[in-house]
Amino acid sequence: MLLSKLLLLPVAVASSLTVYVHSVPAAASSKAAPIPSPIPLAQIDYDAATSAGSLTSYTPPTGAFTPEHLLRICLTDSKSGSWRGVVTSAASFGEQYTKKFTIHVDDKGEPYHVGFGTSARDAGDEIMIEIVKRGAGPKPVLNKPIVLNAEGKLDDKEPEKTFLQKYWWAIGLFVLVQFVAGGSGDK
Repeated sequence: MLLSKLLLLPVAVASSLTVYVHSVPAAASSKAAPIPSPIPLAQIDYDAATSAGSLTSYTPPTGAFTPEHLLRICLTDSKSGSWRGVVTSAASFGEQYTKKFTIHVDDKGEPYHVGFGTSARDAGDEIMIEIVKRGAGPKPVLNKPIVLNAEGKLDDKEPEKTFLQKYWWAIGLFVLVQFVAGGSGDK
C-alpha cells in the first residue's frame, strides 16, 4: 500500500499547476503607449486532473485608482508573450464584493484564459476560484441520410398501395351513412 502511494506521488505532483494572474491599467495597455510591467494580483494553484483550485496569494490593486479606472485582469501566454484576460473596473476590488477568478484550461490542463467577476458579498468567501476545462463544441443535427438505389439515383417510385389503403375513408363514409340514414322500420 505504501509502495503504491509512493509510485503515485510523482503523478499527483505533476498534475498540480500554478497560474499567476496580473493586473495592468487598461489605459496604459493601448497600442500607442508602452505596456507597463504587470502588477501581481493572485497566485492560484490547481489540480488539472480534478479541476480543484486554491488561492495561494492575493494582493488587491492599490494606488491612485478611482472607481472609474479600468484594469485588465490577465495572464501571460509564455509562448507568444500576449495578454489574455478581461477588463474590469477598479471598483470591483471593493470590500463589498465577492471576487471570482475563472481559469479556463485546455485538454492538457494548461491555462489559456482568465475570467473575473464580482457579486454582492454575503457571509461566504471573499474570493472564489473556478477551474473550467475546455469542452467539446456543439455538434450539428443532421437529417436522415439520402438512400440511393443500385444505379446511384434517388428512388422516386413509392410502393403500390392496396385497395383498403387507398379507399379506407370512402368505406368508412359509406358505413357511417348507412347507420345514420338507416331505413325506416315501417312495413
